[in-house]
Amino acid sequence: MYRSGLKDLEIHYTYKSRWYFERAEKILTALVDSYLSLHGPKRFLRGLSSPIFFDALSVASFLDELEGGATTIMATIFKNIIKPEIGLAVVGGKRIEGYRVPAELDIIGREFSFSSEKLEELKYASRMVAKVDNVAIQDGFPLYFHLMVVSNDGEWTIIQQGIKVLEGLVRRYHWTSIKLKSFVEEPHTGIISAHREKIVIDMTSMKSEDARKICVELVTHDFKKLRRLHENFSKGIQLRLTDLEEPHRNIQLEIPSIKWVYLQSLSKKQPRDFEELLSHRGVGMQTLRFLVFACIQLYQVYPSFEDPALSFEEAYRLAETLDDKWIYEVMDALKESSLEMFLKKVSYNRLYNLLYNIES
Repeated sequence: MYRSGLKDLEIHYTYKSRWYFERAEKILTALVDSYLSLHGPKRFLRGLSSPIFFDALSVASFLDELEGGATTIMATIFKNIIKPEIGLAVVGGKRIEGYRVPAELDIIGREFSFSSEKLEELKYASRMVAKVDNVAIQDGFPLYFHLMVVSNDGEWTIIQQGIKVLEGLVRRYHWTSIKLKSFVEEPHTGIISAHREKIVIDMTSMKSEDARKICVELVTHDFKKLRRLHENFSKGIQLRLTDLEEPHRNIQLEIPSIKWVYLQSLSKKQPRDFEELLSHRGVGMQTLRFLVFACIQLYQVYPSFEDPALSFEEAYRLAETLDDKWIYEVMDALKESSLEMFLKKVSYNRLYNLLYNIES
């Protein structure tokens, strides 16, 4: 899996946002139309799940100059130019638009004649992807952007973005249903960030497999132990992670205050696996963090504390592993596009420089 970005993801605010938007819309309209003619909508859908492809579109349309801010502009343009007639539909977006996905899916479902079962699958996918990146991966980047691209045969790609407001840093998450085996184990096609965090609770890592199982065990069979742990904490007893084995010795977890009623509700449901546990309505960041703490305190089972994203610098050190065929495809589409010669040439040179930076 490609887990890094080609640009530092920071938010840059500019008074020329309208100018950037209008130029990007002109370039992307011609570029996407050409790409769809050459490779078809299914390939474009798969491409959007690749950070390299997404970055290539951003670079070609000059939006990489806005870095993290490019994502929301590209989303707006995609919603304007990608219509159901071509076999794809775009729903969601920034903040409140992301919450409109279920209603927008109902409209798309009628356009594509989806069954009620398929519609529920798509809505579930949207909810679970958001839940995983907000709760199962606790990296300090709360989500503010959720975009879903759906094909007429029910496949999907989702792009999400989280933000550290005070630092102006964003992190982007890429998913696709194509070849997706699990929502809760190594599900991403890409996670990109400006830099790596020192400590991240990553319950999606393969290294967290035992921790996922113990979380389920705690709420289904060891609920009394969980209750005692919660009662001790509620009485003010400070339970600390001490005498830990490497590499966990320097890990310190803040024990969250939780509503016990949520764990009671979860226990009554008796989840069969971690995905079912995570999908429960009452399981948020604090509830899951408490379960992680219980795994460690009661069973000495640790999740992964490694950041699943890579920084900009690490991307270039691992450049030989990058899948750059996406950039070549975007370059070919740009050549065949109806874009005026001057913009075509400048955009092509920008893509060439991107490719050169990866290969050098």
